Amino acid sequence: MTADRAYWKYWGKARKEGEAGTPCHLLSYHSLDVAAVGKVYLDRHAALRSDWAARLGIAEETFADWYVFFLSQHDLGKFSHRFQGLRADLSRILNNEQPVERYSIRHDTLGYCLWTEKLWNLAAEQAWFCTSPDRTSRKLFELWAGIVTGHHGQPPKTSDLRPSLDQHFTESDITAAMQFAADCAEFMLPRRGGELSGREVHERLIALSWWLAGLAVLCDWLGSSEKYFKYRTEPLPLSDYWKRFALPRAETALNELGLLPRCPRPQTLHELFEYLVEPTPLQQAAANIPLPASPQLYILEDVTGAGKTEAALMLAHRLIQEGLADGFYFGLPTMATSNAMFRRIVDKGLDGKFYRETPNRVLAHSASRLEPALEALSSGGKDGDTDYRPDDESAGNQRSEWFSDSRKKALLADIGVGTVDQALLAALYTRHQSLRLFGLARKVLIVDEVHACDAYMLRLLEALLELHAAAGGCAILLSATLPRITRERLAFAYCRGLGRGAPHLSSREYPLLTRIATEIPDEIPLATRPEVARSVDIGWLHSVDDAIELLNSARKEGRCACWIRNTVDDAIAAYEKLLHAGIPKDDVILFHARFALGDRLIIENLALQTFGPESRSSERRGKILVCTQVLESSVDVDLDVMISDLAPIDLLIQRAGRLCRHVRDARGDRAAAEGRGTPKLRLFGPTFTDTPDADWVSAALPGTAAVYPDHGRLWLTAKRLMETGKLVMPGHARAYIEGVYGENAETAIPTSFQDKSSEVEGDKSAKQSIASANVIKLKNGYIDEGYQPWDDALTPTRLEDQPSITLRLARWENSEVKPWIRAEKFAWELSQLSVRVSLFAEEIAEDDPALQDAVDRCRQGMPDRGKWSKLLVLHIENGVGVGKGKNWKGEPVTLIYDERLGLRRA
Repeated sequence: MTADRAYWKYWGKARKEGEAGTPCHLLSYHSLDVAAVGKVYLDRHAALRSDWAARLGIAEETFADWYVFFLSQHDLGKFSHRFQGLRADLSRILNNEQPVERYSIRHDTLGYCLWTEKLWNLAAEQAWFCTSPDRTSRKLFELWAGIVTGHHGQPPKTSDLRPSLDQHFTESDITAAMQFAADCAEFMLPRRGGELSGREVHERLIALSWWLAGLAVLCDWLGSSEKYFKYRTEPLPLSDYWKRFALPRAETALNELGLLPRCPRPQTLHELFEYLVEPTPLQQAAANIPLPASPQLYILEDVTGAGKTEAALMLAHRLIQEGLADGFYFGLPTMATSNAMFRRIVDKGLDGKFYRETPNRVLAHSASRLEPALEALSSGGKDGDTDYRPDDESAGNQRSEWFSDSRKKALLADIGVGTVDQALLAALYTRHQSLRLFGLARKVLIVDEVHACDAYMLRLLEALLELHAAAGGCAILLSATLPRITRERLAFAYCRGLGRGAPHLSSREYPLLTRIATEIPDEIPLATRPEVARSVDIGWLHSVDDAIELLNSARKEGRCACWIRNTVDDAIAAYEKLLHAGIPKDDVILFHARFALGDRLIIENLALQTFGPESRSSERRGKILVCTQVLESSVDVDLDVMISDLAPIDLLIQRAGRLCRHVRDARGDRAAAEGRGTPKLRLFGPTFTDTPDADWVSAALPGTAAVYPDHGRLWLTAKRLMETGKLVMPGHARAYIEGVYGENAETAIPTSFQDKSSEVEGDKSAKQSIASANVIKLKNGYIDEGYQPWDDALTPTRLEDQPSITLRLARWENSEVKPWIRAEKFAWELSQLSVRVSLFAEEIAEDDPALQDAVDRCRQGMPDRGKWSKLLVLHIENGVGVGKGKNWKGEPVTLIYDERLGLRRA
């Protein structure tokens, strides 16, 4: 191998024209940089290397050698003169030519074409991995080609590449590419032979290809970083560059970014959670249950306040300690619950107790980088890549985004907390799905409030559990209110990933710890600590005036109270009604999802400070919280008095869990004994009747009727609570849930609701069918068969009846359009919120040319240039912002916004 090979004339990465410094990095060096990251990663991650080799049924050394070699060939498509022509100045310098052909097919697809039509012949001639090439070995080779050339977040588009090679590669291009491959093979493949061929290896590779592709994405992203891999133009023998530059730099990069497994720190339950005075039975079980040396799923069902979070974290720590995982991702249903969980883990110092050294910790949701607790942890930077095509974003920008955008990095971090959506994206045909799946591969997947998943999300979660089990991952699911049929579906999904049939689950006990690890599942009944066992008195309210009177009475008694409404409009109406009743606005907090993010974070923090576990009587006394469903899941607040709009039984149980949640005295201060008396929950809704009309719900609560369309389940909920007059937890938990959602519940629904219930069931089936079409098919492998969208917008994690958009609020001020929230950093992001298209769908062009020009200018200053959002310009009138737009029907709408009420119709 000499330094005068033809491939030296090809550039692979370059700065933009006009930037100072070395202009380019030779393609051969970039390819080795990426391969070096893969080699160091596999060398240092023995558990992953051993597991993947065992899954393929080949020796570890052979697997590692071949994977690293394949990585070195990931960018063969860049040998095309058409790709080189993207930088005409460099093409003239390095190639003595300026191509006239347009670069029209992505280099990943071009590379796949070159692999399958030329590199295959070279490998077969030199007997690299098979002594007698056949159809099976060629298919295996093509699969490897898709794994590594699909390093930009999706497989190469094989349907695009039927044009002949000579349309995209000159003879010298092909010669250089093949010489480069042969030279790499000389020092990367010391062990050659037939171990990497055969039908069984091919079938195993299909299943593993999703994760192998994810590592390829990570290696290309990191190997493209100019911070770690400095540009070099001078020729140097490949083996010399490999040893002197590529491998040491890869070691440095992986060490500095903390992407290799950390050494766990042994901890007992009390050492991990010093604040626990007396662990609950669930927590004790999590600390003491024997752990088999195999993938395992835990389903923890216990009452609200029973310490499920600590139990899950204890299990995760033990699984990491036993070498069954490297970290964990904690997925929650909402942004607010994710924020609260992240703060809980950081504030309690739990992240620092898992490992002997400081771990990577990441909060992951659409606004995570705005969380103040993360500012010191944020990172970013550019890698200088100019790999693009005319209608595509720079690959360098994408990789830089992966590093700085915690939503994508979260699944690679040692400790990740965020919305469950970030994990569900790993199971969908979305860009960078393989990176997310790889990030989860050796993580404990924890999902809280599993019951919050609707029919669509539940099917996605089943697919994710199946994939996670197939990768040997462990999972923990948490819920206080899980129907039996849902528990069975989730357990069966995990078993499918393990290659087993449906487990036999028979226990009706509650609380319950279910474990899927061996062929026979474990179902372990648990006791409940006395403090969280409760009987909540149920009463009914049928008029708004009665509800306002109850809240006002609680306030006068020095207690704190809450009214949970089912819609934002109803919450705003209740808030205004309380103010009209003479209650000072400083004593009422309105919390819903239709606030600009900056205002919402302030309100969220105020609610937690006022009603949280550490709140004092001086902070709580006389305060009223009016909110929507943002409070019912994974938010640790403690109310003295609660009113709730009628909702399905599982949600009412969740809401009641925020009523007298912690032990307090009569004043509202934390105490050794409860002094507030029997908890009382008042339900706001229609008067119960055994013979309801079809409009029984909609006549009294039209908003609730729209949010919870299965009115038969609402009636069953009301019937059960009317019969008992109380919520007894945990004693009646199974009876409550199965009485509304069980197999026999359908027959108890009145005939007036049967049509509506059938409609709802049909809608659920349709959503599950859509979900089944959207989830990746493990058996197909990491290939693009032409029908997969590979688009986040076309394969969402939530399937809403009405689409939502991101709306950014702006103010017209001093002849400029400025973000509504005044902030030095992230002002536009803090000014945005998500709204349904029935409220706002389209902007209206401004009549004032100066204003329209200012609108166009301000978009250019947005982080995404306004590409992913709509803009609502607000004019200040009487102290509030007023703006105009159109809804999804094209009808004009006038909207009002202020930090007190949020966004509402005029």
